Amino acid sequence: MTKRGQPAKDQADILSRLEKCATQFDIFRLLREITEAYGFSYFFIASPSNEGSKTFADMMIITSAPASLVQRYEDGGLTKNCPLADALEGIGAPDEYRLDGPDLSTSPAHQTALSGFRNDYDLDCWFIVPVYHPDHGPAAVCFLGKRGGMDFTEKAGLALFGQVAHHRLRFVSAKPAKADSPLTERERECLIWTSAGKTSVEIARILDLSEHTVNHYLNNAARKLDAVNRTQAVAYAIRNGFID
Repeated sequence: MTKRGQPAKDQADILSRLEKCATQFDIFRLLREITEAYGFSYFFIASPSNEGSKTFADMMIITSAPASLVQRYEDGGLTKNCPLADALEGIGAPDEYRLDGPDLSTSPAHQTALSGFRNDYDLDCWFIVPVYHPDHGPAAVCFLGKRGGMDFTEKAGLALFGQVAHHRLRFVSAKPAKADSPLTERERECLIWTSAGKTSVEIARILDLSEHTVNHYLNNAARKLDAVNRTQAVAYAIRNGFID
């Protein structure tokens, strides 16, 4: 990978690694690496909610951002003027949005909320890559952080990685579980994210479920695997090839 904050020069290697990702966690880990290489702090992949919900949390497919950041953006009413809107409707091209200047098109209250959000999480740059999948429609791969303006090479490289990562994520998410696995797909997904260190609250946001439902899936998985807790269930599932 590259020096933090510099455009990736080994694109062929990174693309090859993305194409070899076999699980959601593989993609999560590599996207986090790419995010840091370009000087950003967090990434997320978002899509319109099937139920038409407009909440920020409902848009999340996968994210490295803490749950508190997602909730703060929602609670601050910042989704009303969210730059994601066009991307999630399949409109526009990859673009950088600066958060460190006044947006005169919004109300003073919105500007104050955005300023507080930006300062609390040390953010001033948001790069959005509109993507599309024939089976799932439009989505967006986003990068948030504190860094200087992006040049053309950085935008082009990060846009390419975003496109490939999204396509790969949709592919591995559709892969069936091992034939002899006793786990349902949702139980398997919850265990995968538990193995990545995510809490029930964070898993709920990633999978667009309630925390109660995530805990239900994890408890079912532990019961099926005869484990005393979710940590033991993860270890057993990895050892038997039920999750990677």
